[in-house]
Amino acid sequence: MKKIYAYLLLMLPIAWACSEKDNMDPVGNWEISNPALTAPAANTTVTLDENAPDALTRFEWQPAITSNQFIVQYSLVLVPAGSTDYDHPILAVTPANAGKDTWVAPTAAQIDYALWAACYPAGAEVKLQSVVIAKAIEKKTVDTRDITFKRFATEYVPTTLFLTGDASEAGSDVTKAIPFRALEDADGNPTGVFELYTHLNKGATFFFRDQADAHSRKMGGADGKLTCGTEITATDTAEYQITVDVKNNTYALMKIDRWSLVGDAVEGGWGGDVPLAYVGNSVWEKEVTFYQPYDGAGFILRANGDWGYLLKRIKGTATANNKGGKLIMESEGNATGVEFEDIPGTTGLHKVTVSLTAAGYTYTLTKIEVIVETIIGKTTNMTADAVSGNFPIISTAVPTELYLLEDGQSILTFTKNGNIFESKTFVALQASKTYTLNSKADGSGTVYDGDDDGIITVDHDQAYQIAVDFDEKQLNWKHYNMKLFHWDENGGGWDQRQELVMTYTHPYIYDVTGDLTAGYASKFNSPWDVQFGTASMALSGTMDNGGPNYFGIASTGTYKAHIVVSDDYTTADYSFVKQ
Repeated sequence: MKKIYAYLLLMLPIAWACSEKDNMDPVGNWEISNPALTAPAANTTVTLDENAPDALTRFEWQPAITSNQFIVQYSLVLVPAGSTDYDHPILAVTPANAGKDTWVAPTAAQIDYALWAACYPAGAEVKLQSVVIAKAIEKKTVDTRDITFKRFATEYVPTTLFLTGDASEAGSDVTKAIPFRALEDADGNPTGVFELYTHLNKGATFFFRDQADAHSRKMGGADGKLTCGTEITATDTAEYQITVDVKNNTYALMKIDRWSLVGDAVEGGWGGDVPLAYVGNSVWEKEVTFYQPYDGAGFILRANGDWGYLLKRIKGTATANNKGGKLIMESEGNATGVEFEDIPGTTGLHKVTVSLTAAGYTYTLTKIEVIVETIIGKTTNMTADAVSGNFPIISTAVPTELYLLEDGQSILTFTKNGNIFESKTFVALQASKTYTLNSKADGSGTVYDGDDDGIITVDHDQAYQIAVDFDEKQLNWKHYNMKLFHWDENGGGWDQRQELVMTYTHPYIYDVTGDLTAGYASKFNSPWDVQFGTASMALSGTMDNGGPNYFGIASTGTYKAHIVVSDDYTTADYSFVKQ
């Protein structure tokens, strides 16, 4: 009996092992039945009511059964009638309870959005299949029913927009799509217009989506007409302003050759153009030297040298240090009633950062500490009309008098205006000389300079206007470049005028040789502060700043034009000598 009992004990693990093996049959040795849709009834038509966006359409089904009692999970998808592509549905809904419930109830708004994203127009009756998919491990079974949905009568208008595609900076990963900025009207309501500053790569494609999601609507088109499901091919590698109007179904691309700083706070003044560099992700940057030739000197941002595309600062958005704030396009500010202003300047070298992202348009100026170069006339834009610059002055006290010495000899007595010492005229300086600022005419007083050696040098011969500002602790300088303007006034040729750049020679002399035409108008200009002209027809004489156009060229030919300007640029002695 003990032997039999022992034998039975020995056999129990074997029997148990055989039972466990049956329950763990290979995955293919079991079955799963089809679920069975029960609602809505086959061929039902559901009219989606935009006045009841939360109304539910309930889909129900009988459960699928597995032969080994495996857990079954479900999903309900809507696909075009006749389609068997259940992996890319128009709409997919997962039941509650981790997908184990046997019903789902999407809202009218959810279904209508899915149909809109699939490019069906408002009011359309769309024939679909509702498909319930049952899944246990890797096995799937389905049941389908035909159903028709009638879309909302009013077209859906997205409130967000994104850029994606291989041509974009973010590539084709839709989850990394770049958001647009939504424009608003004067009352803060959405306009349906979106704007983005970005980079595109030539030959690749891009498109728009209303969400950074693969189930959102894909929009593109051609010739500025926005259509659903179409891609756009980038025609050039460049930065662009992209504008999309989802209400009127249009889009526009404007190439941004440059964003530039323009104004008296930067080199070249209002006639200059200091471009920034695109660094990616809707941001432009550059290190820029700022000047303060007078109180309140500022600047603006201009696109492509076009005065119709200006960014200015929104009033009341300045940062605590007044070196940052929010920006708005001047045209947008005028249209929406947002008050704006020129951007206040500063002094010295700063990194300018202009961010034109969907989060808002902003700028910041970040001070860069540099080694001081006390050089009058040093500039990166020698050909600007009015060239200006500055450098810091180390000062401990404001003098009562200030003199400019050339090789130890006083050549200029500054005029004191508060704590600013100014040259009322333009003083002719030479690159071959050395200069110092001193509180005594004989050089025995206090030396003022931006570094330790007390020496100021001149980059190039010119007639300079100088101001030493002890409040701002800097020396400001300015000089004019002169041009001979020559044009056919009677023939309306102003836009085709010659602009002959003149060469400066010490002191106060400008010359140029060029071809001139009889009967044409002429003026010696540094637009637009200096405009020498005269009513005289003589080939030599005196011109006044602001005088009339000169018509003294009676014979066509090559001439050497020569002027000697007064130290305040009010008059100029001139001559034209035919070569």
